[in-house]
Amino acid sequence: MKKKSSNSSKRAKGYLTRRIFLVRSAQGLAGATMSSLGFAWGDLAYGQQVKGPPIKFNVAVRPDWTMGWAGVVNEEKQIWKKYLPEGSEVTFSHPIQGGIVTNELIADKTQIGHNGDAPGLIATFQRERVDIRAIGLVGSSPSGYSCYQILTRTDAPEFANSKEALRWFDGKVVATPKGSCSDRFFQDVLKREGIKPKEYLNQPIGVITTNLRIKKIDGAATWDPQGSAVSTIAGEGIGRVVATGEPWKEPDSGTIVARKDFMDKHPDIVKAWLKAEIETQMWYYDPGNHAEALKIAQKYVTGFPEKSLWFSMAGLIPEPYYGGPVRDEKLFVWNDNIYALHQRIVDYLAREKMVPADKLLPGAIDDSLAREAMKEMKVSSPLISIKAVPLEKGYPLLHDTKRIDEYVNLFKM
Repeated sequence: MKKKSSNSSKRAKGYLTRRIFLVRSAQGLAGATMSSLGFAWGDLAYGQQVKGPPIKFNVAVRPDWTMGWAGVVNEEKQIWKKYLPEGSEVTFSHPIQGGIVTNELIADKTQIGHNGDAPGLIATFQRERVDIRAIGLVGSSPSGYSCYQILTRTDAPEFANSKEALRWFDGKVVATPKGSCSDRFFQDVLKREGIKPKEYLNQPIGVITTNLRIKKIDGAATWDPQGSAVSTIAGEGIGRVVATGEPWKEPDSGTIVARKDFMDKHPDIVKAWLKAEIETQMWYYDPGNHAEALKIAQKYVTGFPEKSLWFSMAGLIPEPYYGGPVRDEKLFVWNDNIYALHQRIVDYLAREKMVPADKLLPGAIDDSLAREAMKEMKVSSPLISIKAVPLEKGYPLLHDTKRIDEYVNLFKM
């Protein structure tokens, strides 16, 4: 686990207090783009910095998970300095699994964290130890690109579609990290399709990679960037991505979680942090910033080629295992679809006896500060969306500064 500290300075060297960022208005088009494609521009941070004494706290972010990369972008670019009181200090830890984020919150080592949907909701059931609330969304892929990557070993047959590939797992050995969003989805679709693997193993993603390489397992469910990094499309070539949530119209999501006592004591600070999250999410998915975002991600995600990291952020999984047209949406707050998804997740967690009840505790989801932050920044949900682009079209243009407009236009919805 890595920890890093940054001291606030209102006008630190090289730091722009009036940086221009993309604003998606309620009337704006859906999609990540630049002003040439008809979007309004604005300075999101202008007049938003909290006045008062400086504060110090820790935030747990997840560079092991593509949806969590906005966290390390915020860390590196120090966007939070534009919103928190002058002189504040934020440290960052980098847990490699959602359960570790929860443990840090319980121990009060962390006050705000990023988590997947399943571990994030599990955290809200810990009230006998500490009251943790889900206060915002890190993102949500409408077809589960980020967290629902189902792979087969490379010598598996060629299948006509994702559901046929899934049926191949009947009587086979599969693996996934237990209690993860990938686990919840994998168990759900296997049950829906009436498929019973011979063995369903609990393995961390590193072990899954090894076992796919030596063909010790037949398939697995994992999340990006791991899925992209081992895939035959853009990665090491030791596994074939054969399904996302697209055939079942199943979205994924990531949560921002926080200690309730920290929220109660510092509501203005938490709201200011959420404003920094908003600006970061919008900057991160602006195609004009992709090359820099990947450069930042590579500092924290080692051992993966840039091509696979780009694919995990923006790449289209093609037919016959079509992954869907949208890679990720930054909804930031809950809507009916996400509420419904989270109820399905809690039902699963209760069946697996990972939580004590099939209903969330009162106030477990509280996005009121996130909604206030959005209103004050004059943005709406979704903040920004990212189109899935074919690897062969998008990646070759990534670093070609002379063709940046052409690259950005690929993401026009």
